[in-house]
Amino acid sequence: MTWLWGLLAAGALLWPDRISGPFDGVPLDRLAEAVLIAGVFPALWFACPEFLRTARARACIVVLVVWKVCSALLFVQDGWCVRFEPARPFAKDAVGAPHAWDMRADWRSPDPACSAIMTRSYGELPDFPAWFFNLPPPSDSWPLPADRPPGATVAMRVHGYVSTPAGVLQIDTGPDVSAATTVDGVALRGPQSIAPGVHFVAIDAVLTGDRWSLVPRWNGQNLWSRVAATVRRPSPFDLAARGWIQWIPTAATMALLALWIATAAAAVGSLPVLAWTAAMSLLIGWLIQTDRVGLARWAIAGSAAAVLVPVPARLRNLRGAFAMIGIPWMTFVLVSSAPAVGRFLIYEVGQDYWMFQRFAYRIVMQGYWLEGGSAVFYFQPFYRWIVGLLHVVFGDSSVGEWYWDGACLLAGALLSFRIARTFAGFRWGLIAAVSTLAVFVLGTAQYLIGQGLSEISSAGLLNMAALCAIAGRHRRTAVATAAGVLATLAFYTRLNNLFMALGVALFALPLDVPVRALVRPAAWWRRVSWRTVVIVPTIIGLGLLGFAWRTWHYTGVFSLFYGTQRDSLAMWVPGRPLGAVLQRLTHFLMMVLTVNDPPRFDLYALPILAGAGVAVLSIVGTPGLRDLPAAAVLFFFASIAGVFVAAGGAYTGRFSIPVMPITCALAVCAAARLSRWPVGRGG
Repeated sequence: MTWLWGLLAAGALLWPDRISGPFDGVPLDRLAEAVLIAGVFPALWFACPEFLRTARARACIVVLVVWKVCSALLFVQDGWCVRFEPARPFAKDAVGAPHAWDMRADWRSPDPACSAIMTRSYGELPDFPAWFFNLPPPSDSWPLPADRPPGATVAMRVHGYVSTPAGVLQIDTGPDVSAATTVDGVALRGPQSIAPGVHFVAIDAVLTGDRWSLVPRWNGQNLWSRVAATVRRPSPFDLAARGWIQWIPTAATMALLALWIATAAAAVGSLPVLAWTAAMSLLIGWLIQTDRVGLARWAIAGSAAAVLVPVPARLRNLRGAFAMIGIPWMTFVLVSSAPAVGRFLIYEVGQDYWMFQRFAYRIVMQGYWLEGGSAVFYFQPFYRWIVGLLHVVFGDSSVGEWYWDGACLLAGALLSFRIARTFAGFRWGLIAAVSTLAVFVLGTAQYLIGQGLSEISSAGLLNMAALCAIAGRHRRTAVATAAGVLATLAFYTRLNNLFMALGVALFALPLDVPVRALVRPAAWWRRVSWRTVVIVPTIIGLGLLGFAWRTWHYTGVFSLFYGTQRDSLAMWVPGRPLGAVLQRLTHFLMMVLTVNDPPRFDLYALPILAGAGVAVLSIVGTPGLRDLPAAAVLFFFASIAGVFVAAGGAYTGRFSIPVMPITCALAVCAAARLSRWPVGRGG
């Protein structure tokens, strides 16, 4: 039941705390909590789950859970209530004030009393909880200039209590913020002395332009760290306890993570591996911090030098690969995205990523969980749910899409490692993992991480499904079930990946069965994991039925693709000449394999072209290459099959994301097979 303790820990860390602090739960709008809770915690859970079996881990988790319960029962909410009132109507079916992505506010109320809870100063426009500017007008058309800064006019009402000794209160605002502040009903004009006690503060403001700021100060310093600021009047017990009890969740969180990191380091137990991981992570972080992002990308590619590090046999597995390649990659993601923490982004109107954002709000904040923001899915379905859940965790900031995309790309690298390691050994596996990440960060598609599109998510879910299918060959049914669920979600995320989702079942075949053995079923028939063969397609089939039922529920048409872009993007259209079809097919195929639109040779895409060529040569029986793992070769053809059904455009490189891991794995396997460097299966 280790996974239950992991879920309990995640819930305790994320549940919003009544007491504001460094680790006060969602929204994760401070750098330390975003990195440690959304970055380090999931990594530790993946790499060292055995820590959750220890008494000290469970003690820390229990303390956090008890604290969150007591906090909700005994204390009033820290911060001030912020309510926005736009001058123009916004969002279809919206009533009253807009919501910020803040679970501490009235997020389930159609007309929230508080759009957000203010627990920090807002230095400029992106710091405000004003993500709602991304919403369309009630007509569902494009926003007008008057709907967004600097053309928008918005009323903002802030109120709450401060419990203070004697001191001076002042409210600093930006040039485009016209604010009137009262303390206990008396107007506050500039810095003003306040008597000891509990005081009600109200700020009524009109916001125009885009030069916004709202910075409350106490004795010239940041108010939030100097006095108790609460939404409601605190009780005497509340005030007496706050001074010392607020450090309990911080201490419990730091103890949990510190003990976990120590346990993970001890589990690695290899000084060269730990030194390599630390050195590469520090180097990549330093390069990004000093604005040498280009060199940091090359450092990702340079991490292939990990093959020179002596690695004990017990670490020549996914844990070792994660430590040596995954942690430096995580550092790249976390440091690159750090400036976006706690800051919202106004998306360009009409783009796919803007559509996903507006649908996410309708799902989570307006409660249209089954509808998904629209009756039909002209834009890809499941990613809008992913975006909504990421905003639940990270608030108005879109930094969560960086974190999620980084995890999905790492899943692809680990799948590439897993395939190459079984065929050629641990060091070749490391090269495959690095190749997958390097092709992305150095090539045309590098801009896609954190962009808010669905391709990386769908590919990541498919790679996770494939890893589960491989791991589930000799384990419980639950692992194969997880593979089926992940594959189904990947199809929901991007509908043209259906063939690849079904292809996950190919990993029921052992990775050590070569292509040349396919013509001799007696050699591998008994080794197939029939549990995986049955469970994965069955779950996908049930998912397809559920998807079609949902379409019927809203439109009366029982269909998978009704209302999608199928007809406009289909490769095979009645009446289209065969020559035109073949020309379009060739163009789109090469666009995918070269990661460029229009297709052109790109050195950084060479592993993808090589891997695709290797797969074809392997299937036709080329000596040497016909020894490649059959499951991996066939999975490549499943990953590319969608090209023969529908073609798309825009956002160069996005259609290449699903094929990157498998082609890099095949290219490295072929290099290992044809080179003189010793090939050791599995080791």
